[in-house]
Amino acid sequence: MNALTSLGEEILYIPGEPTPDRGAGGRGRLALRVGAAGVAGLVALFVFLGVGGAVRESRRGACAVHLKRLGEALHEYHEAHGHFPAPALVRRDGTPLLSWRVALLPHLGQRSLYERFHLDEPWDSPHNRALLADMPPEFACPGGPARREGRTGYLVIVGPTTDPTSINTPFEPTRGVDLREITDGTSNTILVLETDAFVPWTEPDDLRWAQGGHAPRLASPHRGGAHALMADGTTKFLKPTILPQILLAILTINGGEITGG
Repeated sequence: MNALTSLGEEILYIPGEPTPDRGAGGRGRLALRVGAAGVAGLVALFVFLGVGGAVRESRRGACAVHLKRLGEALHEYHEAHGHFPAPALVRRDGTPLLSWRVALLPHLGQRSLYERFHLDEPWDSPHNRALLADMPPEFACPGGPARREGRTGYLVIVGPTTDPTSINTPFEPTRGVDLREITDGTSNTILVLETDAFVPWTEPDDLRWAQGGHAPRLASPHRGGAHALMADGTTKFLKPTILPQILLAILTINGGEITGG
């Protein structure tokens, strides 16, 4: 008996059954069992792949819903203040303390959590660090780290300070823009980009871009691309094959590019 026959018998023979004959009939029964096992294995594989695909699609859909809710909150903030939030809450000397995500809390139905923060302390002070585990669900990608870890991959893109000749993103280092400044069109401009670079949700840590610089890498917990929340509140799923010039165009508010929708 060679090793292959021995392994086959170990897998296919049910304990307590008589050992199959070594004659022609035995070989026939063995072949039937091998065939049945192969079909069952293929069925199980297809079911597994189907369930896995459905789970991935469900997570991707939930991620888009979270981003749309962030879009609603950002627009509520804009309506209340006349502009989007700055990337960070800062000290009087300009030192970043807490993320824009903390400033958004009252518009996510999380005012009580917002009021628990010491807004004059950095995100990693002993008091504020203890609040990391209270991250609202809207900041958690279902395909990313567990919410209790307090890390998010939803980041804004911080550009340079605007002057009359500069091209910029919706977020300068110290302020968020007014919608009227988005002359490229709100449906053509990214507000929040999903990434696989997970940061503590209260930390003022986001993507950076300077005019003439490269576009950010598109990667997320989802296969085949990453979500983007646009300034009009809609979401798009961007593939890594997007042309670099198109991606750069939708990062900015006033580049004057034609993206084709």
